[in-house]
Amino acid sequence: MTHYSLYVRPPSGVTPTPDDPEQRRWLDRLLHAFLPACCLACGQPLPARGARLGLCGGCRARLRRLPVARCAACACPLETANPPAGWLCSPCRVHTPAFDRLLAPWTYDPPLDQVVQALKFARLDYLGRHLAQALVEELGTALVAFDRVVPVPLHWRRQLARGYNQAERIAQPMAGLLGIPCGSDLRRRRATPPQTSLGRDSRRENLRGVFFVPRPARVRGRRVLLVDDVATTGATLDAAARALRAAGAAAVTAVVAARTPIQG
Repeated sequence: MTHYSLYVRPPSGVTPTPDDPEQRRWLDRLLHAFLPACCLACGQPLPARGARLGLCGGCRARLRRLPVARCAACACPLETANPPAGWLCSPCRVHTPAFDRLLAPWTYDPPLDQVVQALKFARLDYLGRHLAQALVEELGTALVAFDRVVPVPLHWRRQLARGYNQAERIAQPMAGLLGIPCGSDLRRRRATPPQTSLGRDSRRENLRGVFFVPRPARVRGRRVLLVDDVATTGATLDAAARALRAAGAAAVTAVVAARTPIQG
């Protein structure tokens, strides 16, 4: 699929501001007039005003929610239908994550996987704003009473190749909607091999000591929302949360758009 970018000159005297909702809507309408959008999942044309998550209504209806029975820490779906409050899955009982809990509204299944992949690999970075809006609406009061939003960082070489950090594209508008600061407070010490080909223990070892907080004062005593796009085993979020805890963060809650249906 080929994607295009278009610069549209605003009316005289108007300076486009990405964070101004009215100007953003105006630019979006013009963009759709020149380049009609299609649903990322089924390819059907979308209305001129666009559509949430880049999906038509039928495909949005196919988004799969995480089951109610899930691990209290990592949100992994559980086999038992009625687990006791605070029940942890077996991996979390063996290795308790550094984050307090993981919040995710959906499973990483079609059509949401296509939205996330378009954000990460097709340079459709506006989908980060869509996901942020959806997360705030879906998770509601679970996102209140935090002091700071922090995205999981990419290594600079990977970010340079991709053009941006997809977690940051979700975290920044989320922070704006919640009315709290967003900071790039985490850094990576080194590049790491992709996690997708590794098992649980190898993923954890792959990320050991990779994250650090260069300015601990920014997170010390703060309640942090740690944001990424997808969680599989939770190893990346665990390592990032561990660095935030070491820097003095008072609490760390992980937030992702999607959780894989089963842990890898």
